[in-house]
Amino acid sequence: MPAGRPSPYKPEFARIAERLCRNGATDIEVADILGISVRTFYRWCLLHDEFTAAVRVGKDAADDRVERALYQRAVGYDYTAEKIVTTRDGGPVAIPYTMHIPADVRAALHWLAIRRPKPWARVPEPDTDIAQIIAERRQQVAQESRQQAVENATRFRVAVEAEVTRRLAAP
Repeated sequence: MPAGRPSPYKPEFARIAERLCRNGATDIEVADILGISVRTFYRWCLLHDEFTAAVRVGKDAADDRVERALYQRAVGYDYTAEKIVTTRDGGPVAIPYTMHIPADVRAALHWLAIRRPKPWARVPEPDTDIAQIIAERRQQVAQESRQQAVENATRFRVAVEAEVTRRLAAP
């Protein structure tokens, strides 16, 4: 007989979690809707392969939808909209028209930085070799340490001389 309380997990939770993740729900939101803690959610991901697979499939679908939307935003797109107008007779008429959304430069740069990071990454690679940078920094730290040692020795010598003078002057 297993120890502890039985798990409230049911196989239909996998289907519910997939649908929620497909609609963009976070792990915390899925756990809340299922009425469990986030720790239980992650435990179910470890213990139940069908639950893990369902969450992954749902999140992949949501990510694909966002990727398509980012791509459309990056290149621009057209869509058909309707404008409702009132005629002289007093009845409403729906007039379809095409709306153009121009390409968005920031979305295009973001897309390219993810898909082709070598030429489009926002953080440029350093021109110098990392070993050279480390060697220069070590030299700088060594020089600062030498200067600090000289300053400390000078302060110590002055303090010792002052103390010797004070003690010799005392009766």
